[in-house]
Amino acid sequence: MDFQRDRSPRIYPVDLQAHSNCSDGTDTPEELVDKAAALGIRVLAVTDHDSVLGVADAQARGAETGVHVLPAVEFSTSRDRENDFRDFDIIGYGIDPTNPTLLATLNRLKDSRIEQKSRQVERLQSYGLRVPLDEVLALAEGVPGRPHIAQIALKYNPHKFTSLSDVFQQYLASDAENPTHVPRPFILGVIEAIELTHAAGGKAVLAHPGIYRRIRSLEESLARLVDVGLDGLEIQYPYAPEGRDSTDRPIACFAELAARFGLFETGGSDYHGERKPNRLGEAGLEWEQWQRLQELNGW
Repeated sequence: MDFQRDRSPRIYPVDLQAHSNCSDGTDTPEELVDKAAALGIRVLAVTDHDSVLGVADAQARGAETGVHVLPAVEFSTSRDRENDFRDFDIIGYGIDPTNPTLLATLNRLKDSRIEQKSRQVERLQSYGLRVPLDEVLALAEGVPGRPHIAQIALKYNPHKFTSLSDVFQQYLASDAENPTHVPRPFILGVIEAIELTHAAGGKAVLAHPGIYRRIRSLEESLARLVDVGLDGLEIQYPYAPEGRDSTDRPIACFAELAARFGLFETGGSDYHGERKPNRLGEAGLEWEQWQRLQELNGW
């Protein structure tokens, strides 16, 4: 059963999921590309959450270092219980990062995240914690996320927390001991994310299908997603041995589902720098797989 993370040192030449500090990663777009080049990665997708702010800088550095940077964005989506869509992440690949409709929507999403995270910081402060909001927003630079809040909370409350994970366990996780979750005033639905991806000239892919354990049936959800335009499925992914990012299915299962529904296959490390244990290039595509994907989609 190959559903646990492969800890071997191998590096895939194509990594189609990586995050910069324009969302919740710790590396700048340039640093991300530099690390990819040093590892021998030839194709990298910058898939920041609800943001394309890092794409241009990453592409410019890629032109200097010989790394092809595929423009992309990872959309967080709302729950749709009727269709059994539960917090699905949709990655839009090959999008035009200057598309006016895309940028207008991303600006709304950014404002929504700032409002949500500001209210979440207020809840943390109500527990007696020192968490300066201006420092959270300054650290984020682009789209603020819970990891930015956790860093500032740890910085100013070392007597309260032992690590970033401890901040999440006590306050920021969905099942935290002291909940601080606040709903976003604006978030895309799954169908809207797929339609927006297509409107921006891209292809829509369901990320890490193994982590959605709250849904009734992955197969039935995929059938509905295909009906509304889903193009691909992320197959290679470094699932953790346990916790939120783990899966109870073997990787081969997802490849079989992609073939059954006529979806192309992608893969990526979900690298976030220092905020996750995932290693850049530890999951992805072989070169021959990329060439087929490139020919199929014109990338």
